[in-house]
Amino acid sequence: MNKEKEILKKYNIIPIKISYKNKIKIIKTNKNTYCLKLKENDTASIYDYLKSHNFPHYLNQINDYNDPYELYPYILENKIDKETKAIDLMYTLSLLHNKTTIYRNIDLDKIKQLYEKTTNEINYLLTYYYDLQDSIENKIYMSPAEYLLIRKINYIYISLNNARHDIDNWYKLKQESKTERQVLLHNNASLEHFLESDNNYLINWKKSTMGNVINDFLHFFQLEYNNLEIESLYNIYQSKYQYLEDEKLLFNAKIQIPWKITFKDSNYINTRKVKDLLNYLEKANHLILKEHEKNQKTQHEKFN
Repeated sequence: MNKEKEILKKYNIIPIKISYKNKIKIIKTNKNTYCLKLKENDTASIYDYLKSHNFPHYLNQINDYNDPYELYPYILENKIDKETKAIDLMYTLSLLHNKTTIYRNIDLDKIKQLYEKTTNEINYLLTYYYDLQDSIENKIYMSPAEYLLIRKINYIYISLNNARHDIDNWYKLKQESKTERQVLLHNNASLEHFLESDNNYLINWKKSTMGNVINDFLHFFQLEYNNLEIESLYNIYQSKYQYLEDEKLLFNAKIQIPWKITFKDSNYINTRKVKDLLNYLEKANHLILKEHEKNQKTQHEKFN
């Protein structure tokens, strides 16, 4: 508390009202409103990088980077619907990736590590669901969640086998490549971390790093597949920053990998978990199918 007071005093901020939002302290003064939060990592280099690459959609702290706290102006968001906000996020995210794209020599050791990690995950889940299926089918009575899973379990096997096919093709392609592109990833892209105002802002950059471009939309999809019309958002993003062939293969592999279900809760919660997983796989496979159809149409138009 004393350190917080020191920061406010240092920047001549005299609070008249203080409220809280998660880990952020909202400080209202006679003139302005500010956000104060404990520094979790060094964001100075990230902000400098964004500034040097002419990316304007970040909220820079107004205090010294060496302070133990981060101080920001409070942004009053525009009142818009969730779908419109998601569209604007796609434009902002694609701009971030366009502005920060670089090409690096491929590190084959890292490629191999990612391939092995992904294939191991796929193989583990296949074994897990085969064993779970055997266990359920040997029961005299199935719970509603178990019955639903057994009826639809082929969706899980198909997705995992498709993911293995795509990651195998990705690995073959990467072994023949010399360079790959990387971008600055926000690594926590969500509607919660996007402020819609006169100038839109991506906030909370503590996880940001250089990496494969697919990770930001993949994270967004896994958060919002149940809440938004993802296909149109994906198309908007791709219209501004299109994945390369290797990126599409890796994205397709990653998006089709289901999570591990356990039946440790009530029948209602367990059934909800199965429905959520099946809905996720349906949305993921639909997105991939539509992308394949679009690519086939493009190839047909090219040669006719």
